[in-house]
Amino acid sequence: MRGREREWRQVDGLLRTVGRGGGGTLLVDGEPGAGKTRLLAEAAAAASERGIDVLRGRPEELGELVPCGVLFEALDLRPEPDTGRDDPSVRLDSRARALERLRTAFEERAAAPVLAVLDDLQWADPATLMALRALHGLLAPRSVGWLLSRSTGAAKGHAASLFDLLEQNGAARVALTSLSPDAVTELTTDMLGVPPDPATLALVAAAGGNPLLVTELLAGLRDEGLLRVTGDGAHLSHAHVPNRFRRVVRHWTDSLSADARNLVETAAVLGQSFSPAQAASLLGTTPAALLPVVEECMAAGILAVNEHGLSFRQELVRGVVAAQVPQPVREALLDQIGVPGAYEPAGLPDVPSIGGIDAAVAAGRLQEAEQMVRGRLTDHEPASEVAELRCALADILYLTGRIDQAVREAETVLAVPDLPGQVRDRAIRARLYAMTSLRNGGRSVRTYARKILEQRSRHGAAATVAALMAFAATEWDKGRLADALALAEEARRLAGADEPVAHRYEPRLISAAMLTDVHRLDEARAILREARKDMFANGHLAWAADAAALEARAELLAGHLDGAVTEAERALDLATSLNTPRSAAVAGSVLAAVALRCGDLRAATRHAAHVPGDSHDGRTRHALLAARVSDMRDGPRCAMTLLADLAGRSGWQRLMLTMEPTASAWLVRMALAVNDRPAAEVVVATAEALSRANPGFPALAASAAHARGLLEGDCDALSRAAGQTQDVWARASAAEDLGVALAVAGRREDATGSLDQALAIYDDIGSVWDAARVRQRLRGMGVRHRHWGYAERPISGWDSLTETEHSVSMLVADGWTNRQIADQMFISVHTVAFHLRHIYRKLHINSRVELTRLAVAQGRIDPPAERL
Repeated sequence: MRGREREWRQVDGLLRTVGRGGGGTLLVDGEPGAGKTRLLAEAAAAASERGIDVLRGRPEELGELVPCGVLFEALDLRPEPDTGRDDPSVRLDSRARALERLRTAFEERAAAPVLAVLDDLQWADPATLMALRALHGLLAPRSVGWLLSRSTGAAKGHAASLFDLLEQNGAARVALTSLSPDAVTELTTDMLGVPPDPATLALVAAAGGNPLLVTELLAGLRDEGLLRVTGDGAHLSHAHVPNRFRRVVRHWTDSLSADARNLVETAAVLGQSFSPAQAASLLGTTPAALLPVVEECMAAGILAVNEHGLSFRQELVRGVVAAQVPQPVREALLDQIGVPGAYEPAGLPDVPSIGGIDAAVAAGRLQEAEQMVRGRLTDHEPASEVAELRCALADILYLTGRIDQAVREAETVLAVPDLPGQVRDRAIRARLYAMTSLRNGGRSVRTYARKILEQRSRHGAAATVAALMAFAATEWDKGRLADALALAEEARRLAGADEPVAHRYEPRLISAAMLTDVHRLDEARAILREARKDMFANGHLAWAADAAALEARAELLAGHLDGAVTEAERALDLATSLNTPRSAAVAGSVLAAVALRCGDLRAATRHAAHVPGDSHDGRTRHALLAARVSDMRDGPRCAMTLLADLAGRSGWQRLMLTMEPTASAWLVRMALAVNDRPAAEVVVATAEALSRANPGFPALAASAAHARGLLEGDCDALSRAAGQTQDVWARASAAEDLGVALAVAGRREDATGSLDQALAIYDDIGSVWDAARVRQRLRGMGVRHRHWGYAERPISGWDSLTETEHSVSMLVADGWTNRQIADQMFISVHTVAFHLRHIYRKLHINSRVELTRLAVAQGRIDPPAERL
C-alpha cells in the first residue's frame, strides 16, 4: 500500500468503529488503475484479522444476471427470481421481498460486527444500488460497516448518484489519486527488489503515478528481458513500452465510446497538450459538441484540464495510443494542422510541457510540478516559454504557502515586454491572488485590482475574476461585508466552468470562507459542496485540503465538535501530503479550538503550532488562537500581551471581529480581567460600529450585544446576544455570561435558569471545559448536577484511570501545581489531591517525579527538553 497512508487511516478508522460495535461507511472513488481493488482487499484482510465478519461482492462487468445479485452472493443467499418484468406491481412485490430478505440476512450476521466490502459498483444495476441505499437506513442502528468503491472511469450514472447521497448523509469519502514520485520510487524498488537506475525511474515516471500502469510497465519490462537486475540495482537496457502495458491501454481505450476513442486517438497525435478547438477542427465538429466526450475521457483518467486546454494524464499512454494510429493517418493529421514530416512516438517521456505541469498541479502533485518547472528553467528556453513557466511556478508557490515568492515571480513575468495576452493575464491572476492573500498593503491591492477592472476589455474573464475577488477582500477588510459578498458572487458567476485550472476554485473557496466567518453556514456549505463535487469529478485535489478545512470550520460553528475534528483531521492529512501549509493552519486552528473547549491544553498547544505562512488572514487568526491558548495556560495578562503585537496594525480589531465575531466577548473579558476598561470600551465600540455598518448580519449584532452586555453588566444585551447568534457555542457563552450578570443583580432563580441553559448546550456539544466552569458557578450558588458515569476499567495501569484522573496526571506530568490544576479544571485543591492519590495507587508509584518519568517512558508526553 505504498503512497496510500492517508487513505488507509480512513479505512483503519472505519474498522475501529465497526470493531467497537458501531457502524459507518467509507466511499472510495478512483480512476481506472488507481488501486481501489487492492485497497479493499487489504481492508477485508485486516477486518478478518480483527474478528470482523467480512461480506465481499463485485458486480460483473457485463451486468448482473438478476437484480441485487451481488448482495445475495455476498450473503450466500439464493437470488430472488427476476419476475414481473412486464407487470410493475409484480416487479415491485418481488423487489420488496428481496429487500426484506437482504435486511433479515444482514441483521442475523450483525449479531457480531460485519463489514460489507463491495467493489466496482459502477457496474451494479439500479436495483442493487437502490437496495444499498435502503439498507443503509434500515441497518443504521446495527454494527454494520460499508466499504464501497466505484470507478470514475465509467459514465456518470446511478453509482455516482448513490455515492453523492451517502456522502450527504454522513458517509466518509476518499479519492485515490496518483501516487507521489516518492511512492512510485518505493513501489518500483519493492517490485524489483533493488533500487532502479535513473533511466528506469524516468520511464516509470511517465506512467503518471497510476499504480496499475506502474506495476504493468515494470512486469512487462521484466517479462521481455528489458531490465537487468544486479546487486547494485536494476538497469534498463532498452527504452521500450512492453506489450503488457500496451494491452492495458488498449483495454482502457476500447471501453470508451466511439466518439471518445476517436478524440483520444486524434489528440494523441497532436502531442501531450492540445486545445479543444484544435481537436474539434480535426474531428469536423465544434468544441461545444466535444464537451460530453471530453468529460468521458477525463472521468476515465486519460485526459486532464490544464491552462491551455487539455492534456494527457500519462505521457506513456499518449505514446501507446498514438502508435496505434496508422502512420499515414498520423502524417495526414499533422499536415492538416501545419506540422510537416513524419511522427514517431517516443519511448521515453518528452520534456514536460506547460500542460503537463498544470495537470500535475491540479492533481495535487505540487512537488513534482515544481521539479518540472525548475528543471526546465535551467534549460535555454524562449522568453515566452520562460514567462509561462514562471507563471506556473508562481501558482505552485501560492498553493504551497510561499506567497511572497509567488508575488515576485509574477512581477518578474509582468516586467517582460511584449508578452502574449494569455501569459500576461496568467501572471496578473497569480499576482492578484497572492497580493490578496498577503494584503500587506491593502491600498496597493485595491489600486491594482481597480486598474484591471477599469481595463477589463483588455483582459480575459479569468483576470477580471481575480480582480473582483481582490477588490472583495479589501472591502471585507474595511468592514463593508455586503459589498464584498456581492463582488465575490459576481466573480463566481463570471468564472463558470471555463476558469483556468490554476485558480478555478479560488472564488468559491474565498466566498465560502467569508460566509463562514459571518455564520451564514448554509450558503457556505452549498458553495463547498459544489466545489468539492467539481474537485472529485475532475481529480483536482490540490484544493481538497482547503475545502475540508473550511468544512471543519463550519462544523465547529454549528456545534458539531466530532464532525469538526473528523473534517479537520482529514484536511490536515491532505495538507501534509500536498504540502499546503495554509490549509494545515486552518485545520490546526479548528483542532486547537476543539481542544480548548475540551480543556486539553496539551493538544491545543500542539495544534496551534501550525504556522499559517505568509497569509494575512492566517496570521491574524493565528495571533488570536495563540492568545486564547495563552489565556488558558498563563492567564489573561499574558494573552493581552500577545495581542499587543497586533496593536500597530491599522483596523486590526475590526478585521479580527469580522473573521471571528465571537472574539468580541473574549477580548472584553480579557481586558476587564486585567482592569483595562479603556481597551474593553474600544472593543465594544468596534463591534458596534461593525454591526451598524452591516445591518443584515445577525452574527455581528450578537457580537456587539455580547460585548456591550459584558462591559456594562447589561442583562438585556446579553439576552439579545444569546437569542441572535447562530453559533451554538456562542449562544451558550452568552447564556453563561447572562447567568453571571443575573446573579450579580440578585436574580438567583433567573441566574440558575440561564446557567442551566448554558450547561445543557455545553454538555450537548461536548464542550467539557466550559461545562466544568458552569458547574463550578452553579456549585457556588448551591446547585449541584451529577455528571459522571461508570465504565468498565482494569484495576491498575493507565487504562484504569478515569477521564478526570487522566487529565490530572497529564497536567502533573507537565509540572503544574495542585492549585494551578484546580483553577484549570474548576475543582478544589483537595479534589486534585484526592485524584492524585488514586493515580499513584493505580500506577503503583509514589511521587510526581515517578509519574513524569512513566509518562515520558510510555510516550504519553515528550521529554522535558523537547517541550521547551
